[in-house]
Parts: sequence; structure tokens; C-alpha cells
Amino acid sequence: MKFRYRRAWAFAGTLVGLVACGGEEPPPKAPAAPPVAKDPAWMAKAASACVRLASCTQLDDAKRFRSPGACVDWWLGRGGPTAQDPLRTCLAEAKTCEQVEACQRGGGDARVASFCAERKGVVTACDGDRLVSCGDEGEEASVIDCAALGANCREQRSAGGIAIRGCFSLQKCPLGAPEARCDGADAVISCRDGAIERIACKPGTSCQERATENGEQTASCELPGRRRCEMLGARHCEGDRLVECGSPEGGPGRIKVTDCGASGLRCTGMGLRAACTVPTDMECDREMTAKCGDAGKSVVFCAAGRSTKVSCAGLGMGACNPVARGAGAACNP
Repeated sequence: MKFRYRRAWAFAGTLVGLVACGGEEPPPKAPAAPPVAKDPAWMAKAASACVRLASCTQLDDAKRFRSPGACVDWWLGRGGPTAQDPLRTCLAEAKTCEQVEACQRGGGDARVASFCAERKGVVTACDGDRLVSCGDEGEEASVIDCAALGANCREQRSAGGIAIRGCFSLQKCPLGAPEARCDGADAVISCRDGAIERIACKPGTSCQERATENGEQTASCELPGRRRCEMLGARHCEGDRLVECGSPEGGPGRIKVTDCGASGLRCTGMGLRAACTVPTDMECDREMTAKCGDAGKSVVFCAAGRSTKVSCAGLGMGACNPVARGAGAACNP
């Protein structure tokens, strides 16, 4: 009898085990939430440099230098965070308004700054085989290495007797050469009055040659499918790229493409409000006027959709002045 009871209890235990194991499977674990995108590290450096730049510039300087928010847009438009840009590097390292002025005067090139400082009022001149543009009306200086183009920098008279300073090369720009042609897919070669200029196409565009209505050959940097600028000032997003028509440095009909994604941002908005913005949680309108915060201790402005605060004392500058730039705030130099 004892043997029978033991077998019965063993059988009952087996049934209990089967019942316990035969229930519904527990629900699967929810997938882990993707990490929240952070603002790119370069924005903090750009914000500080732009507040210093806005605080050091004059009311008649270009808006992108007087407004910290516009300055951040300009900073981004000069290339991704890894792009080599002497002017951005110079402005990021500047500690005083005198150093900021030297950066602007030389486009980040100390040799250009010295050259232009010694030639007040000169707009364009040759420094050896370097064509130097000293800037005018708030524009930063620039330099072209003529030797790298296979040309020489010199002054030459046009057919109308006008003095032209430029990079000249009969081999690169012989008589009868088209005014514009492609140099591979990534640049346009321009020949005018014998002077050569190489214009690099922005990311997302390529050089395309075509015939004008008069049958003359020309070329320009264009979007895929030969889409061209039709309306000056138009802008729109293509994925995370910002496409602008007639950018300040491009002129009418020229396209500028800014890769927002490569800088850790995204392209948002439509029409004139299209812009590169922070990846998540936009806090402000990029057109917001800079104001004072912390009882006059800091400048508050909108940097690519993020409300940003920069301490004036942290820049070694005076208190925030709410009307330093007309309607916009800046630190007292």
C-alpha cells in the first residue's frame, strides 16, 4: 500500500508540474528606447565665439557678425565641424576684440591681416602670387593661391582700360576660352578677361556644363537632375540638407547646400523658415533677438533652435547691454 501511495503522489506531482508549465508565455520585453540625440559639441564653442564676435563688431557690420544666432548659422554654413576653416579657428581662439578684428581683417590668416593693415583702403591686391581681398563693408578678407591654380597674380588692363587684379594664366584661360567650364565634377573654372578662378561645388551639388541661349558654353554647380536656382533667396530641405538659392557668397542663381546631418543637426521648416536645427526638443525661433539674462550677466539667444546662454564674464567682457546692437543685446567690450 505504501508503494501505491508513493506512486500516486509522484503522478500527482507530475500533473502539477505539467499544469504549471503549460501556462501562457510572459510578454516579451519592450525594446530599449533609442538614446536621446544630444546637441553637437561644436555648438558650445560656436556660441561663445559668436557672442564675442557680436559684442566686438559695429552696427554697420554684416548682420551675421552682429547677431549671435545669425553667426551660428553662418558658422555652420562654412562646413562641417571637421572642415578646415582658418577664420572659424581664429575666432574660436580669439580672447579680445583686437584679436577678433584681426581675424576678420585677415580671414583667419595672420599674413593677410598684416598685409591689409598696411594697405588701408585697398580692396584687392597681390601679395606675391597670392590674390588678397581685404574685405569691404563688413565682409571678411580672403586669399587665393594663384600658384596652386597654375597662374600668376598680377594687375592687367581690360579692353575698356579698367585695372583688373587677379590670377592670370594663358594656359588655363586662353583666348576664346568659355567663361565657365567644369574642372571635374566638383568645381567650376571661371575665365574672365584672362583671369582664372576656381569655385568648389558644395556637398550635394556637382558641376554641370550646358549651352546658353546664344549657344555659348557655360557651367555651374547644380543639384542632381540639373535643378537650378530660380528664385533668389529661396530655401528648402532635402532630407537633412539645407538648399539655398543665391547665397551671399554665391550670388544669384548659385546654389549653396549645407549638410545639417554631418554637423549633428537636422533640416526643418519650409520656405524661408527652412534651417538647420537641433535634433530634438527645439526651444526657440532662430530669428529671436538676443537679450540679457541673469540680471545682465549673460547674453541669451537662439542657436539653431536651442535657447543658449553665454556668460559675459566667462568671455572676459563687461556686463550685458540690452541695446548694444540696436534691438539686440551684447556684452560690453
